[in-house]
Amino acid sequence: MKKLALITTLLVVCGEASAINCSQLSKIADDNSIPYGTKYSFVVKGQKGFRTYFYSAPSSECKIKQLFLIPKDSVVAYQEFKNENKTWLYVMYIDKNGKDTEGWVLENDFKVSGSISLKYAH
Repeated sequence: MKKLALITTLLVVCGEASAINCSQLSKIADDNSIPYGTKYSFVVKGQKGFRTYFYSAPSSECKIKQLFLIPKDSVVAYQEFKNENKTWLYVMYIDKNGKDTEGWVLENDFKVSGSISLKYAH
């Protein structure tokens, strides 16, 4: 029943013209995602020159064009959400100056690089 309500909500958010409201989708994803806590760290896969972008919500329509990571950049993942037949992660990246950036990324562009916290308790 929860999945049906989520699908209905996503259809309303997306509308008939398929215009995504990224703020509303981000809230839906936050409310319905699988929480990781600070369980896993991930590193960007790919060859030199590859870029993986941040998204304001888990949809290809919510890409932040000026905000991306490159191979070997490391992030901490906090949540997982499935949308558009893709798995999205909500992550935090901390640059060399200590500035942190948070957002949604495509899980497919990353590989698990380690476990950060103690065993996750349900």
